[in-house]
Amino acid sequence: MPVQKRVKRVLKVGREDSSSLSSFVERPVPSSSEVANFERVIGRELREQEIDSNLDEIYSDQKGGHVNVKKMKVKKRPIFLLRFFRFVLVLTILVLTAYSAYFYLFSNSNDISSLDFSISSPEKVIAGESFSYQISYHNPTKYPFTKLHLELQYPENFIFNSASVAPNSGNATWDLPDLAAGETIVLTVNGQLIATLESANVIFGHLSYLPSSFTSQFKKDASISTIVSGLGFNVDLDSSGTSFLNQDNDMTLIFSEIKNNYLGDFNISFSLPPHTNAGVVINKLGAYSIATSSATSTADKSSTSSSQIIINSDGGANWRVSGLYPPLNRQEIPLSYNVTQVSDSNKITVRLEKKLENGLSYIFWEKTIEPQLIKSDLNLTLLLNDSKNDGSLNFSQPLNYSLSYSNQGASTYKDVAIMAVIKGDFLNWNSLKVDDNGQAQNQTVVWTKNEFPPLAAVKPGDSGELKFNLNLLPFTINNLDKKLSLVSYGQYSMNGQPISGDGNKSNTITSQINSDLLLNEQIRYFDTDNLPVGSGPLPPVVGQTTIFKVYWVVKNSLHELSDARVVMNLPAYVAWNDYISTDVGSLYYDSANHQVIWGIGRLPISVAQATATFNVSITPQETDRNKILVLSPGATVSAMDTVTTAVINQSSRPKTTKLEDDDIAGLNNSGIVK
Repeated sequence: MPVQKRVKRVLKVGREDSSSLSSFVERPVPSSSEVANFERVIGRELREQEIDSNLDEIYSDQKGGHVNVKKMKVKKRPIFLLRFFRFVLVLTILVLTAYSAYFYLFSNSNDISSLDFSISSPEKVIAGESFSYQISYHNPTKYPFTKLHLELQYPENFIFNSASVAPNSGNATWDLPDLAAGETIVLTVNGQLIATLESANVIFGHLSYLPSSFTSQFKKDASISTIVSGLGFNVDLDSSGTSFLNQDNDMTLIFSEIKNNYLGDFNISFSLPPHTNAGVVINKLGAYSIATSSATSTADKSSTSSSQIIINSDGGANWRVSGLYPPLNRQEIPLSYNVTQVSDSNKITVRLEKKLENGLSYIFWEKTIEPQLIKSDLNLTLLLNDSKNDGSLNFSQPLNYSLSYSNQGASTYKDVAIMAVIKGDFLNWNSLKVDDNGQAQNQTVVWTKNEFPPLAAVKPGDSGELKFNLNLLPFTINNLDKKLSLVSYGQYSMNGQPISGDGNKSNTITSQINSDLLLNEQIRYFDTDNLPVGSGPLPPVVGQTTIFKVYWVVKNSLHELSDARVVMNLPAYVAWNDYISTDVGSLYYDSANHQVIWGIGRLPISVAQATATFNVSITPQETDRNKILVLSPGATVSAMDTVTTAVINQSSRPKTTKLEDDDIAGLNNSGIVK
């Protein structure tokens, strides 16, 4: 870059001998161009000074001296840092290479251990119902698998029927064909589960295989659980908490809600304590028939009467039940046993089991009771509503008691007092009626020789019966804190002195009170807001159609209910109308039986009430003139109490053309057909 030569301009000013004002005025004044040139020179000088100052700052060391830029000093980095960075780089490359190789070898198409093996089945089945296990295995790789070997470990209550591929040995082992790359195979095993209610039945599967070009076997495991959700019917055993020595003691086996019996015939068997009479007796009732032969053949469903079951003796304390199919209603089988000696254990187990032709048997229901054994020569037996077993009761239900006594000893009992003790929060003592002048005091009814003279001396062989009855109170919302149970028993004393121990007591009956299920039925022409919901003439007129609206309200607050339903049998002259409304379940018309049926199903206590409405109509005939017609004979609500396991039945009152629940219609409606 050429260096500009600096031009110095000198402004010469002549000296004057004098410096007077006149001489100063006479000095020449610079022109405007000379002033501009002067300012440029001054600006250039300032820039050059600033550049020199910046260069001095750049090329100065920390001490302020000038740096010789012709010479540079370079410091060497430590060798170990270079080696470290080189090692990290090499290691990263190796890791990435190894990962790529692993991904290539063990990806979905190359991972020889990735065979998919699973077992599927229904989550829930009914005992004896046919179902299938689906055993699936899939090869997701590009290599074929050979030497496949499958072993299944069935639940102990599983009955094998068939399989889509025949097993190699037994019914649980298969040597399977080779599995090609990408191939999926499903093997089906058919059978039944006969097990107790809510039991979980687990099947285990083990599948081994050999990938091509490998010598080591691989193995896969799978399992699944299937729950027995029902028996196809309900079973219960009513029995007393006490039993008498050397007397017949009763139990009742109850079948109800008979829907789907996939089990067919089955056996009743007993496990009895020592010194118990092995000849368990099944008493005959009109509800079913007793076959005295020891036939063991399976009864055909089609040949069985629809109104009874058949019981055959199967030898010893075993009985075979046949014909338990819909449309049977509640079936009760009374049983009795006799304890002849006192033993350490009084346990009695009643079992229901399915016996196969190969000799195997499968228990699907059992219940064990251990009654308290009472030994007394003066025996008392208490019956509540003709039963001495525990059971269930409904609110407001009448309680009919019978307390019988019998002297089975060799001595005379003198001055005997017999009392019946009834403990419960829902007893209506104001409704008590006592035969033979018995006296009520402190939740007991007492008879002495003063009220009942035969108690003055009860001789050997003497017996008698004392009766009384009272009602249960209805349920109100203020009774939520009260106990829903009732305990009853009889007791005696002699000469005014109680007898120690329990030898002077009767059997004890413990009764559970069912939930407060209630059905309210109304048939109206006007609703509660006085708006018409019916149509046609009112009162009804011969030859003209009048439509009414039916209102059903089901209430429940104490126990959860299942299988709840309402049924109304329509009179022949009452027609069904299709307009319906429900907030729970489904309501429909059964034309074959001329019934209106509301299937509610499960009714938890969180649902305080359920409602349904529908229409019915009548077209009176000449024969109906001047008559009040029945519109509803009364609907019936039924449900199973999940706490007491009892079936509750409640009915509404009959309804007529008077429209007993419709105050507005009642103002000008006599209900008499015109």
